[in-house]
Amino acid sequence: MLILSDIHKTFNKGTVNEKRALNGLNLTLNDGDFVTVIGGNGAGKSTMLNMITGVYPIDSGSIVLNDTDITKWTEYKRAKFIGRVFQDPMMGTAATMEIEENMALANRRGKSRGLKRGITKEEREFFKEKLKTLDLGLEDRMTSKVGLLSGGQRQALTLLMATLKKPELLLLDEHTAALDPKTAAKVLEITENIIKEHNLTTLMITHNMRDAIRLGNRLIMMHNGNIIFDVEGEEKKNLKVSQLLEKFEQAAGEEFANDRMLLS
Repeated sequence: MLILSDIHKTFNKGTVNEKRALNGLNLTLNDGDFVTVIGGNGAGKSTMLNMITGVYPIDSGSIVLNDTDITKWTEYKRAKFIGRVFQDPMMGTAATMEIEENMALANRRGKSRGLKRGITKEEREFFKEKLKTLDLGLEDRMTSKVGLLSGGQRQALTLLMATLKKPELLLLDEHTAALDPKTAAKVLEITENIIKEHNLTTLMITHNMRDAIRLGNRLIMMHNGNIIFDVEGEEKKNLKVSQLLEKFEQAAGEEFANDRMLLS
């Protein structure tokens, strides 16, 4: 489904602020893989997602999605096939628009736009049924402005919108990090249900090592723009946080330094 081959990316090249973000990154995802991604600060996790979505061009290498080379594609062209949810609940939705208006925009992703009626009766019923699956009561507030929702409600809506038209690839960039523990658990539950229901190929960055072990069928650890540990199946299920920290120290040759991940 996704093949990243020898990806290199350096920011501010040739200046005192030069930062090598990705250093020959290679990664292959099979159809239906749910891969959790962990790593310290500056490991290249979010940069990897930005390269996949086309936020920045890569310096060298190739990106292939579902047998199509998208290396040179623009960000908006890739958006037709890739869904993404960011860490900040304020991103991914338009605060001054209604819930149903936001969903209508997501539902028409990749389609040509015309001057026909805004939201049809059929669409409204479809949105209502989808919102019911979140179990947050949003189906009764479809004309409410999204800016009035809580962070958790807004993040759940963003997740629903990102998967309304089944994407070929779903990218989750620490999408529960800004939420309180109870709300984060609810959003993760919704995430699991949506991924399972649609059999979505997913990359999920998380700062929570326990979630990284519990969720998905595969786990990768990044350091200095490369993957230093890749585990799946039963071996992944049987991992403990202490073993992950030990693996990091063995592969990176240094102690794991990310207070937020260690505290979680």
